[in-house]
Amino acid sequence: MSLDFPRASLVDGVRFTAQVALPNLALGLFKKRELPTQVASTLHAEQLGYLLVQGLVRRFGPNPFYVRVAKEQALLVHHPDDIRLVLDGSPDPFASDPEAKRKGMAAFQPDALTISRGDVWRNRRLFAEAVLDSNSPMHQLADSFAVVVREETDALAARQKVRWSDVNTAFQRITRRVVFGPDAADDTTLTVELGELMSAANRMPGRPADGYPAFLHRVQTYLDMRAPGSLCALVAEAPADGQTDAAGQLIHWLFAMGDTLPANLYRTLAVLATHPLQLAEVRAELDQTDLDGAEQIASLGYLSGCILDTMRLWPTTQLFGRVSTREVRFPTGAMLPTGTQVLIYNLFNHRNRDRIPYADRFAPEEWVSGEAASDWSFNFFSHGPQGCPGAGLSVFLGQALLGRLMKSSTPHLQGASLHPGRPLPYGLDIFGFSIGLAPR
Repeated sequence: MSLDFPRASLVDGVRFTAQVALPNLALGLFKKRELPTQVASTLHAEQLGYLLVQGLVRRFGPNPFYVRVAKEQALLVHHPDDIRLVLDGSPDPFASDPEAKRKGMAAFQPDALTISRGDVWRNRRLFAEAVLDSNSPMHQLADSFAVVVREETDALAARQKVRWSDVNTAFQRITRRVVFGPDAADDTTLTVELGELMSAANRMPGRPADGYPAFLHRVQTYLDMRAPGSLCALVAEAPADGQTDAAGQLIHWLFAMGDTLPANLYRTLAVLATHPLQLAEVRAELDQTDLDGAEQIASLGYLSGCILDTMRLWPTTQLFGRVSTREVRFPTGAMLPTGTQVLIYNLFNHRNRDRIPYADRFAPEEWVSGEAASDWSFNFFSHGPQGCPGAGLSVFLGQALLGRLMKSSTPHLQGASLHPGRPLPYGLDIFGFSIGLAPR
């Protein structure tokens, strides 16, 4: 039994800081910056980060090891058993509010579930699970949401070519309608204000940014309307206490559905446009399905696998952390001190060639008939008690949009190259390509 974790050298720490930690900061932890993203893509920053961590894991693994990040020592966990230990132990003894995340999120969602602890976390979690219908196979308002997605997707499909901004704008409308109802569909000011607050969060101010009170008031105004068929309509019946401010919780859903999800869907279009076998499989599934009903949309298992594997290949959250709330002894016998940051590097774990046979190829079938869904290496939705409560709803909305779009159009990738016979790149810059839509 080991009494301590291995320690990477100071030089290793400098390289890890320069090739993994700092690029994540430069790209924007909360709001992606276009120019740094394009520069990182040109320099193959994701591949350099992967190769560095691959070398460290081969030297110091298979157990967790310390690596210096700037001035602090952090524990890097990479084996699925250790990842499970950490995520199963969240929020205690592994809280999800390390300093950088807490100081950043304070700018635009200071009351967020993901930076809560103790009874506050439990109460906010119950609230989120109730409104998002986390424990149901399909959200109770899925039929209403399917109509929203159909209307917005038909407008998108009318274009001959779409860029990231087009897909993002369409999905922002979907998000506003799903969360707040039809009156919010054209409220682009709401989305702009949230984007400004998220940009402020990149600077990790540690307090609500200028404009947050006014933004929260706008959210509360929609919440008070409780538009039928929207998530707001369910808030009144959700469990809540004096520490669960509903308006403050809804902000995270705007953030996750309105920015993260469309990036994943846009990349899914790109990879399907260049993988004819998988595209044919999606088409065969769509040809047998009536997309007017929520149950039919939810039954698109292969299309769901395409979305999930795209999220595996290009995780929008490349690196995330936990912090120990007390001493924790790992199976090796090593003791982790209180207050130590624990890092999980999705970009490496999702593509670890030493563990995952399909690491660098598009493999939606692994989510349909394989074991990918139960593999704790894949954490775009996290796992354990703090797994994303909106994961099911997010995938459903993605199925609805991509299913509708691809039933009427054939996607063509323009401005980037993805080849089914070659290892897929570690990064796919959403600002660097467009998708042609030819009528089917």
